[in-house]
Amino acid sequence: MYIRYVRYAGRAHYELRRSYWDGSCYRMRRLMDLGDDPQDYIVYVGGNGFYFRPDLEEALEDQGVGWETEDLERAFLPYLDPHIRRIIENFTHAPRGQSSSPDPLGEAQAHLHPFDKRRLHFLRCGRMDMGNLEGRPWKFLNVLLEKSRDEMEHVIEGMEVDLRPHERRNYLFTALELQRYFPHHLLKNNPAALDPERVDSYFLQEICRLNESRHFFAGVEDHDPARLHPYLVKYVIMYFDHSFSADTFLDEMLRDFIWNRQFRFPQGPPRASMPEKEACACLGIGEDEYRSMSPEELARCYKRCAKRHHPDAGGDHETFIRMAEAYEVLARRKGP
Repeated sequence: MYIRYVRYAGRAHYELRRSYWDGSCYRMRRLMDLGDDPQDYIVYVGGNGFYFRPDLEEALEDQGVGWETEDLERAFLPYLDPHIRRIIENFTHAPRGQSSSPDPLGEAQAHLHPFDKRRLHFLRCGRMDMGNLEGRPWKFLNVLLEKSRDEMEHVIEGMEVDLRPHERRNYLFTALELQRYFPHHLLKNNPAALDPERVDSYFLQEICRLNESRHFFAGVEDHDPARLHPYLVKYVIMYFDHSFSADTFLDEMLRDFIWNRQFRFPQGPPRASMPEKEACACLGIGEDEYRSMSPEELARCYKRCAKRHHPDAGGDHETFIRMAEAYEVLARRKGP
């Protein structure tokens, strides 16, 4: 589940949505109109306690939507009280992969569009010269797996807000891989040094080509390739509202120079690991019970214990720290 900010017929509002697999691709389903402010559906009961309004849960049940409290917490996380949000984020860990083999992960990521891969790489690393992202799995792409096109755009838009003005045009130049139109140019990764009219022309050409891509718009209903989709309209506005940064090429050279020449001090001796039996006791579970748990079940067990012993809830600080250490030991032994 996720909450999407939308504007329709001059009205801005929020919708609760979810992605689902229809047998051939992931699609988006609208679950509920949340009105002008999703915070209206959160009820605080004092301390760090809160719950969701009953009519929200009833609406989901009426639609036959399967959900857990954690699903709603993740969706409403950006709209929670900042203090409570920080506590939940400390207890929440990114889901681990189900297999240690790279083949299933590589097969899943192979369905991602190159535009998505390049966007996410730039947003994570800020580099224009990223080479070939195909042919091997990348962990940073997992955030886009098992999502509809709408949810992918939701995730990426949330990361794009951190782009600085001078990065935005460079971001689109890289995401659309416009470098390939200047294969022999020494400064192909510095668009400010290229012919601006040619760069603008190639940008519009690639945006139109992307608009016609069935791969990119898989699962999107009623998309007319003859009209530019709102997912891409925003990029045309972003591109022509900003200019290229002339410092990109020099900045990358400077970063590479510093990285390749910086001193790397050896780390101190590793800390002794907590024994499995002691770690299980910290979380109040037996060793046999721990071995039968999935990583997700272990995370939920830790979350329940940590909430009870959190210092903000009257718990002991040392016990809370010890529990966190125990969970790290047990989660690491579970493996990916």
